[in-house]
Amino acid sequence: MGVYRKQIARATMVVALAVVTNKLLVFVLEILLAAWFGTTFIKDAYLVALVIPNLIFIVGIEAITVSFVPLFMRLLSGENSEETWFIVSSIVNVTLLSLGGICVIYVLLAPWIISLIAPGFSQQNLVLATKLTRIISPIIIWGGLIGLLVGILNSYKRFTLAAFRLTFYNLTVIGFVYLFHSRWGLISLALAVTGASFFQVVVLLLGLWETKSYYRLSIDIRHPTLKGMTMAITLVILGVTLTQLNFLIERAMASGLAEGSISSLDFAYKLMRMPFEVFAVSVATVVFPNITGLVITEDASKLKEVFASALRMTVFITIPATVILIALRTPLIRILFERGEFSADSTRMTATALFYYSFGLLFHGLNYVIIRTYYAFKDYKTPLKMGLIAMGLYILFNSILIRRLAHGGLALGCSLAAMCYTVMLLKNIKIKMEGLRAIIFLKPLAKIVIGSALMGGVFIFMSRVPIYSPVLRFVLILGAGGLTYFAACFFLKIQEAAQILKTSIEFIRRTNIRSL
Repeated sequence: MGVYRKQIARATMVVALAVVTNKLLVFVLEILLAAWFGTTFIKDAYLVALVIPNLIFIVGIEAITVSFVPLFMRLLSGENSEETWFIVSSIVNVTLLSLGGICVIYVLLAPWIISLIAPGFSQQNLVLATKLTRIISPIIIWGGLIGLLVGILNSYKRFTLAAFRLTFYNLTVIGFVYLFHSRWGLISLALAVTGASFFQVVVLLLGLWETKSYYRLSIDIRHPTLKGMTMAITLVILGVTLTQLNFLIERAMASGLAEGSISSLDFAYKLMRMPFEVFAVSVATVVFPNITGLVITEDASKLKEVFASALRMTVFITIPATVILIALRTPLIRILFERGEFSADSTRMTATALFYYSFGLLFHGLNYVIIRTYYAFKDYKTPLKMGLIAMGLYILFNSILIRRLAHGGLALGCSLAAMCYTVMLLKNIKIKMEGLRAIIFLKPLAKIVIGSALMGGVFIFMSRVPIYSPVLRFVLILGAGGLTYFAACFFLKIQEAAQILKTSIEFIRRTNIRSL
């Protein structure tokens, strides 16, 4: 079992490295956008224009990937490769036709859809948002293709290319906007998003070039496997859509608040998502095909161990990350964004949103792992049912909290809904994993909370040290707190800390040997 976990840890580190690279590039872009457009109505119009195409884009990648991996791995475990690739070809062709039709319909209905998303927008904002959303709309098609290609690569446990595809995407967007923003404004960003998304498809296709001969221009919608896949994708799409609809609800509610509320929520949410996407997503990406394989082979003991290890690793990262985001939110935002059109007032609004978003970081991370475990069991209905309840709670929380906390209330409502969703998912997953005990999570959780509290104490102490360089001050405070946390974890014998250190040393050694 140690070898098995070591392989997962190594793959997770590679994916995490790719995610870190991608997120650094994203923040370079966000810094540039903050300087060029700030939190003005122009940026608000772009964010609203992005909502629906990006919603379908994300849903296409997430839903198709997680529903396709279990099916494809079961097909690979058989011996009929001709039928396997016939089914895969049919899925690809159906995806292209379906999303192509959705894209056309959306372009035609864009003016009415934008009006519904942002009822508080002026006519000038609505016209600009409609123009931008029509330029971005082709990503609706690219998302489905990316989801299928990533699913194939992950099924073969080839995670590197799928993870680094976003590096090419972000470099393309940054380069294009840098060259053309002064001439075309936000139109350059819309064009860059569309073109760079298609570039992801090209990169992934090159990674699967050896399988090109298996593709067929055929569709057999009557095939029983394809019917099952269609039902699975439909349920997953509904589930993922419910999650992403929170953004739509948030944008609609925030459109009637003070100028810059939507942009402040967007900046804050992206900051909160940083540790989530680096670690929780990396863990889930690697663990998902492994859990699926264990479900297929019915290896219950290893399944519980891998699942518990994934949750513990998520907790190990997200709890201290929550403390960091809460304690250092203002200097972090000021260093990253406060320049050009991003004023001190923009920092204040974004810091408020980040404070309330941070409380949901742990639960967003856990949900990402738990939901994929349901999908490995081919249970697509339970996360959907729980998602409907969570969405109702989200609307209720927002309606109450927005009155007292404005845009901060929307961020807090998101965190509370995520917490409720986690409780419901964990309660039901125990039915599928008999013998899964709460003590597996509670004991390391208590130790991690202690270590995070000590780190927070160091933040408070270091904040009183007179250091006049904001960047140096932030780095020293963060470094001292981080060292305190890891020292406490080793002292308390938290398994995840030792595992990360050992895997990191081995990874560095292997990298150095290859470079010689």
